[in-house]
Parts: sequence; structure tokens; C-alpha cells
Amino acid sequence: MNEKQRRQFKKDYFLLTSNLDFLKKEVVSIERFVVLFVERGSAKVRVAGKEYTVNQARFLMVRPLLSLHITDASDDFKANVIGFPSTMLHENTTRIEPPYFMLMYTKMLWPISRRDRNLVHNFITLFRFAVADDTKAVYQRELVLALITTFVYGLYSFTYRFTENILSEDSSRSRELFGRFVKLLNENYTQHHQVAFYAEELCISAKYLTQISRRMVGRTPKQIIDERLVYEASVMLTKHDCSIQEISNKLGFIDQSYFGRFFKRFKNVSPQEYRLRPKQDDIAYPQDIRTKIRGMEKTV
Repeated sequence: MNEKQRRQFKKDYFLLTSNLDFLKKEVVSIERFVVLFVERGSAKVRVAGKEYTVNQARFLMVRPLLSLHITDASDDFKANVIGFPSTMLHENTTRIEPPYFMLMYTKMLWPISRRDRNLVHNFITLFRFAVADDTKAVYQRELVLALITTFVYGLYSFTYRFTENILSEDSSRSRELFGRFVKLLNENYTQHHQVAFYAEELCISAKYLTQISRRMVGRTPKQIIDERLVYEASVMLTKHDCSIQEISNKLGFIDQSYFGRFFKRFKNVSPQEYRLRPKQDDIAYPQDIRTKIRGMEKTV
């Protein structure tokens, strides 16, 4: 991968149209949710050790940080790779049933009917406009978010009939435990940051809770806890006048220094630098996941 491509994949949202030759030469992990639509030809793509064949009738959806590698491709292969923060999947899609949301994190290969290909083409055209460097849209994030929201609801409409059986096979016990975990997190995230606390409250092992969480949403409990804390910190830094020490205390960190290191690990800037930014475009959290699993919480 060249430096230009590396910079592209570091952006909050991007669209790359290419034959993806660099994925034939190396294994790549991208810190964004990735959707790969084939424009022409076909290819075999290895995702986290499992191989999938993609063409105009099948596209890939890959959650963040999974390894990608093309093992074979036709000579005319060309694809559009769209990337965006995974949180954008959830922000405005609260009507989607929780099991379908989970499926979006775990199902890699999705069908596209011949009828729907033109709609996909239109979506890609609009997304290209939204993320183009020369567009300089005043509300670029809002524009991208609107397109991702449309994509999620459109995907649901196009594919729900193919996935009903998969959704019905979801483990009710796992859903119940995961829903209870999220409910506990909503109530305790400012005091308890460790997976062990939540596992003990659920009377299961931390390892088992991790297995459930990965199966449900493709994220570990620790990732979910940390993302909640980073989101709350970002909101406080942007919208409130609390001092950084006060924010650290409210979120249950042992001291301001530790909070600063924690925040910088996720945002690449200190809390103070983040607060001084002229615009915060990246505050996004999936309604602390609770809106997406509201159905689970009601079963608790």
C-alpha cells in the first residue's frame, strides 16, 4: 500500500475506486467499517482467514480491524471501497431490530439483485460527491451520515427476506445476557470500567461475556466500555464547561493524568487539544448501543 492509500484509509470516511492490487501484495486491516462493491469482474477476498467470492451480485461488509487480502482476481476486476466509522451505522437507525444490527457485524457476504444494482450505483455516486476533497461540503459529516442511514435502511429492505432464518436462529440466552450487560453498563460506566465487574454481576466468566459480545456485535465488552467512556468524554469536552479534572472525576478515572492518556489513545490528541478544536465532527456513538438492543433490555 502506498502512502496516499494509507492516508485515505485514515480518513473518517472515504471512497476508493481501484483494482485493489495492493490487497494482493499485503494483508491490510482498516480502522473503519468497510463495504466493498464490485464494479466489474470478480475476486476472492480473504477476511480474517475466511475466503469469500465477490462480484456484481455479491458485496462484502467488513467490521473494523479485520484483515483483508485478495487471493485471486479476474483481469478486469475493479471495485469501490467505502469506509466510515462503525458508529454511523447506528446513529439514526433505531427502528432496525437488534438482531439485524448484530447480523451486520457478523455477516460478511451480502447479495445484490440485478434490480438493486442501479440503486447501489446511485448510492456510490452520491457518496463519492460527499467525500470528495474538492466538494468541501459545509455539513460533510451530516451528508455522509444521511447516506449511511439510507444505506442501512435500504439494505434492510433489500435483504431482510434473505436473512430471516439467520435472525431466528439467534440464541435467546446470549441475547438476554448481552442485554443485561448493556443495561448494567448504562447504570455503572462512570464507576466500573473493567469487564470483570460486569461478568461477576451476570454470574458468568469474563471470557464467556467476551464470547457473547463478539458473537452479538463483533466487539469485546472492553471495547464497548471504552467507546462509551470516550463518547461521554467527547460530549463533555465539547458541550460543557466542566474542567478536565471534573470530567475525569465524573467518569471514574483515578486521576486526570490517567484520563488524559486514555483519551489520547483513542483520539490521538489530549483532552485539552480536543476541546480547543474549532469543530468536533467525530462525536458519534450508537446511542450507547442501548437503542440498538432496546428489545433485549425489555426482556431483562
